[in-house]
Amino acid sequence: MYTLLTGATGLVGRYLVRDLLLNGHHLVVVVRPSRKASPRDRMEQILQHWEEELGRPLPRPVVLSGDIAEPAFGMSDADQAWVKQNVNTIIHSAAILEFYGEDRNGEPWRTNLGGTRNMINLCRDLQIHDINYISTAYVAGMQTEPAMEDALDVGQKFRNDYEESKFLAEQEVRAIDFAEHVTVYRPAVISGDSVTGYTNTYHGIYLYLRLMAVMIPSIPAGEDGFRHTPIRLRFTGDERRNVIPVDWISAVTVRLFETPEARGGTYHMAPEDPMIARDMINWCGEYFKSTGVEFRGTDFVPEPVSREDNEDQWMFERLVMENMGTYEPYESTDNTFDMTNLKRFAGDIVCPPIDKTVIQRYIQFGEEDRWGKRRPEALKNKAWAESLFEALPEHFNGPEEAVLGLDIHGEGGSQWTLRFGQGTQCSMTRGLPAEGTPTLCVQLSELLALRNGDQTPASLAKSINGGVPESLLNQLQDLLSQTQLAITS
Repeated sequence: MYTLLTGATGLVGRYLVRDLLLNGHHLVVVVRPSRKASPRDRMEQILQHWEEELGRPLPRPVVLSGDIAEPAFGMSDADQAWVKQNVNTIIHSAAILEFYGEDRNGEPWRTNLGGTRNMINLCRDLQIHDINYISTAYVAGMQTEPAMEDALDVGQKFRNDYEESKFLAEQEVRAIDFAEHVTVYRPAVISGDSVTGYTNTYHGIYLYLRLMAVMIPSIPAGEDGFRHTPIRLRFTGDERRNVIPVDWISAVTVRLFETPEARGGTYHMAPEDPMIARDMINWCGEYFKSTGVEFRGTDFVPEPVSREDNEDQWMFERLVMENMGTYEPYESTDNTFDMTNLKRFAGDIVCPPIDKTVIQRYIQFGEEDRWGKRRPEALKNKAWAESLFEALPEHFNGPEEAVLGLDIHGEGGSQWTLRFGQGTQCSMTRGLPAEGTPTLCVQLSELLALRNGDQTPASLAKSINGGVPESLLNQLQDLLSQTQLAITS
């Protein structure tokens, strides 16, 4: 059976794709086409990124075209039928980080609340009874006491529409009455990879980092090599920041997902030792060799600085006000999160601290990535495995004599089930067959070698350590010899 994952192209989603595939899970993802790329191409881009970083080929998920903001995710009838037959678990990771909306017909309500309702209805209609929902720790809203994992509605107020939309969505998830398990994951503020600095989104902490990367280098350095960047900030510098790296979120989520005893729980994901605002700003100052920040406290009401008196300070304070207003409610308040449930099942997976090394790694990655404007690399594959079988029907008349699964890893790969009948009859369906059915795990290059006669069924059977009868590989070779693989430019 497959796990359906939404939000696979988001930051958390692409890490879940990587870690779930590495742990042997079979995935199906629902992906929207973008203006420039199909759902298949978008997922292939992500997987090729992971393969380059890991130095190994990965299996491919089944990719379905859809939009979670549409009823039934906008999937075709055929795709819904496939999901109903092959999926028993969902991880709903899709969300949008927009803090304010004009009305509840737009974002963030459309995705966070409407998309979750569509997920619930889809699971009810397609009989998916194991539901895993990625919420946010900030459904807690503004609370002075620790936010408890097993609590949701305590009469809290919210800082913005994002928090409230996720709160209402989690309420509806908790009201599900048809599922065997409903598991809720609540990450705090999500940042990039603690090891590589990687991110594909520049919200949250990255707004501060990007702003400094733009402002500070514009000031000439003094004789001491430092830039003077005067700015007065309306906080003490001692404020706590619950920032956690995406690689840790994914590792913990997968651990909980794979632990049967953890099903049905709610789990806060937050740092044991939150980052301190003063430290982050000082680390950035070290990186850019700048001084001049003053922490004036939350009661500080700055007198405007005239441009004529101090143009640098006027410019910096103006830019901060224009760019950071969205996050102002978090500058003086952040929650304390209970993590009793999390520690029970994943306490040994230590959250990497967001320290000077990690912050400066984020800045370096952001600069290399041009803060999200770097052009994505072109796909490496010039062929798609599915082109080998695109002429085959999904069904044939007559008895079925043999079944073979094809788990094609690496560039252009995919997952299929081939069914052989009498004579030359053969059909192909998406996804792998039931456990225990002979399944060939290969790369596309090996299939092409088999088709072209550069590799024999006997040698292939030997190289894969058995598990697939040579007679089935002979049938596969006969089938491949009749195909013409389309090679893209």
